[in-house]
Amino acid sequence: MPTLKTEILGSLVEINYEEEEKDKLIKIIEKFNDRLLDFKNLEGKVSDNKILFLTALKAEDEIFDFTNKSKSSLKEVEDIYKKQIEKINNLNQEIIELKDKINELNAKNNELQNLNSKAFDELDLIEKQLNGLTNKIISQNNNYD
Repeated sequence: MPTLKTEILGSLVEINYEEEEKDKLIKIIEKFNDRLLDFKNLEGKVSDNKILFLTALKAEDEIFDFTNKSKSSLKEVEDIYKKQIEKINNLNQEIIELKDKINELNAKNNELQNLNSKAFDELDLIEKQLNGLTNKIISQNNNYD
């Protein structure tokens, strides 16, 4: 396991790490050193342990704030998700109602087509009867001539 050597508050610190974690470890150390700079004015006035403790508290404070913001953001995302699900459910209900209406209209359309077909059949029958009567009248008129 490789070891990373770094200096923190003037002391050399050796840290063992997994190879795939090296970049992450370097970034974490840089961030920690940035936090230490916030307490540079305390160097020589208080012990290094107190500075490390204050730096750790600052990190915990940031983690706490980040966690609360994350929870708040998660709640917002959950609320948006619930609203979207409600919209989807409403749209699904509307689709079902529209499909039912389409089915109802298709059934009425079929009824009207059947009625129309029957009407044409009746008209054809009347036309045949009229043609028959017309032919009888014509033939009777021809018989009188």
